Amino acid sequence: MLPGVGNFGDAMGNLKKRGLDEVIREVTKKEIPFLGICVGMQLLFESSEESPGVEGLGLIRGRCRRFEEREGYKIPQIGWNSIHLMNGGKLFDGIGSGSYVYFVHSYFCEAENVNTVRAVAEYSNIFHASIEKGKIYATQFHPEKSGDTGLQILKNFIRI
Repeated sequence: MLPGVGNFGDAMGNLKKRGLDEVIREVTKKEIPFLGICVGMQLLFESSEESPGVEGLGLIRGRCRRFEEREGYKIPQIGWNSIHLMNGGKLFDGIGSGSYVYFVHSYFCEAENVNTVRAVAEYSNIFHASIEKGKIYATQFHPEKSGDTGLQILKNFIRI
């Protein structure tokens, strides 16, 4: 599991400094279930506008972008938002589309392959809120702060 709060570049730098980037690559190569949360999801991607020139883990093709400034929307998004499920998804067994989860983020991910996307949400624009690729799972939201829905997501991950 790779939780995350903070800056993409700093987090990636800390992973590399401790050799954890290679540990994560090895774990995912062995198809051991792996869960990225918030910045932990973003680090799975190739890059982020938050830290130009810093390469992510590159386990998911795509990039992370900053929310555009729009009237009526504060950045970062902090609070509850509904997710809309798509393409199935093992993390979401027993959870209905439209369920609410808790977000804290200024950046969101765009997966190149939409078949890896398992949930989307909308905040100033529609964005990818969860992905699944092989045994790699990730959520932009914080399941640990998302009440019963989040607990069910974590239980589903443990059962994988």
